[in-house]
Amino acid sequence: MFSRDAIRALEEGCLSDLELSSDDEGPVGPASERELRCVRVGADVISRNQREIFTPALDGDDEDAGSSWVEMSDNFLPEVPSASEDTLLQNITPKHSIRWRHKEIVNTISPAWFPPISIDPRVESLVDYYNRYVPKQLFQVMAEMTNLYATYSNKVRFKPTTANEIEILFGLHLATGIFGYLCLKMYWETNISIPLFTENMARDRFFELRNNLHLVENTAIPGNSKDVFIKVRPIFDAVRKRCLDLPLEKNLCVDEQIIPFTGKHIAKQYIKGKPCPWGLKIFFLCGKHGQAYDFILYQSSSPELDNNLTKKIGYGAAVVLHLTKRIGESKGHQLYFDNYFSSYHLLQILKQRGIMAAGTIRINRFVKPSLLSDKEMNKKPRGFAQEITSYDEDVTVVKWLDNKITHLASNFVGIGEKDLVKRWCKKDKHFIEVERPEVVRKYNHAMGVVDLLDQLMSYYRTFIKSKKWTLRMIFHASDLAVVQAYREYQVDNEALSIPKNKQLTLLHFRRRLAESLVLQNKISMGKRGRPSSGSPTLQIVSRRPGETRPEAEITRDGFGHFPAHDEGLGTRCKMMGCKGRTRIKCIKCKVHLCLTKDKNCFLAFHT
Repeated sequence: MFSRDAIRALEEGCLSDLELSSDDEGPVGPASERELRCVRVGADVISRNQREIFTPALDGDDEDAGSSWVEMSDNFLPEVPSASEDTLLQNITPKHSIRWRHKEIVNTISPAWFPPISIDPRVESLVDYYNRYVPKQLFQVMAEMTNLYATYSNKVRFKPTTANEIEILFGLHLATGIFGYLCLKMYWETNISIPLFTENMARDRFFELRNNLHLVENTAIPGNSKDVFIKVRPIFDAVRKRCLDLPLEKNLCVDEQIIPFTGKHIAKQYIKGKPCPWGLKIFFLCGKHGQAYDFILYQSSSPELDNNLTKKIGYGAAVVLHLTKRIGESKGHQLYFDNYFSSYHLLQILKQRGIMAAGTIRINRFVKPSLLSDKEMNKKPRGFAQEITSYDEDVTVVKWLDNKITHLASNFVGIGEKDLVKRWCKKDKHFIEVERPEVVRKYNHAMGVVDLLDQLMSYYRTFIKSKKWTLRMIFHASDLAVVQAYREYQVDNEALSIPKNKQLTLLHFRRRLAESLVLQNKISMGKRGRPSSGSPTLQIVSRRPGETRPEAEITRDGFGHFPAHDEGLGTRCKMMGCKGRTRIKCIKCKVHLCLTKDKNCFLAFHT
């Protein structure tokens, strides 16, 4: 049963804009104002909350079922306490009243911070880690929305899909990031085909599902919606929900990430200096090891941000305040960001919240601080630093001369305790020791973790050549879920004191996860087409390929494990500890197992 809106749209021939092109969201937006990029200015076990199970309202007899996913974010995400706009702005200093004096700030003593203790840590199956971010209920919703879109589009030959088939689709896309073929059709070509693809989904079915993949009902999207990412919002909200459940680390940073995309979208940005400068932007709150704790999709009018607050303190500062809501009353955290976000009022508000913050700055945002001019500064020896503090002692600004002049601001630390770092002197052709302020050392130690997250995602990024922005973003969210799940897997292993050489690498984690999504709880499709007629004139005798035991989550899923009898010589049984030879083979696991009156390795292997 479809909703009343769906039937009306079908009668009127209302189709999704993805049928013709998914790139008609509007003209390309203006390039980002961010030209002054932050650079590195100096060298230098968690417990998990019980996650809520999300079950979307998708009753076909409910007239409002079609709109349930449009309003999903209100019900899907946990409540994050936030202060009102008046509370945030009532104690900030007006710009015309900001005054500076040549005085070092009194370093704030950081409250004691203790990492959360993991209770009963255990290493779960890889699919369970992934389903924390992309739950199985979401695959069911994708299947229903995809079927609904195919019905709207009058695709009479489209066979309705299922949640299991959507899981296979996602698993195969994860595998494309591992093998790296430059053309998706190559995975099904006879001479270079990969069994994971050919035996589990036909090529035409793969592209049919891919082209019709939907997460929301198009007719349920309000005409006045300002969210330009509403079509992919469900999967990003699902990933974000798990991120919000993770306990925070002590040092946090806010930075941006680019989703590589060269098609048309109103929110597309150009970020100079990025490896992929064109794309869609996400702001992340990350910890030391690159694990994301919250994020927000960039758009000119973000529904998550208060427009009045944004106008008063700026977009970048509003993003930081939004991402730091989840810190709440927790004490001892230190926050770092670059000059895109920093401002005097941001540092002042964060100090009111009890959050210690620092970052590089654009000096024109700080109401003419009484610092030495650049000309005078360049006459000083390398390593010279100057510090000024506001009269209310909320904010301090440090100007430091390294190979070039750098400005930083903080609400808890300034020059502080200097240390020595080695720098190359071009004039004398040797290394020299340069004094470095404490705020620079802390900043360099904490920044760059969003780039680490981006780096991990780029290693095995899902191959998407399509100009459909929805596809690019859906599978970017899936890649993010993989990296996040891998970090949780690492933390659980560390809690159990498992050595790193016994842990999976990111490559093997992704490969095993892809196989599990494709094979777990599924029945193999088998070889398609008629059997080959005739035989080669010359019989080539080759060594039989070895058999590899599949992962435990596949062997014990209870689906499609049937015995088949082989002709010819028996093959060594693959049951651990058995040295017998047998002609019985599992058609799904593709391994030989004893199955006789006296020995039933087949049953023991699958239980």
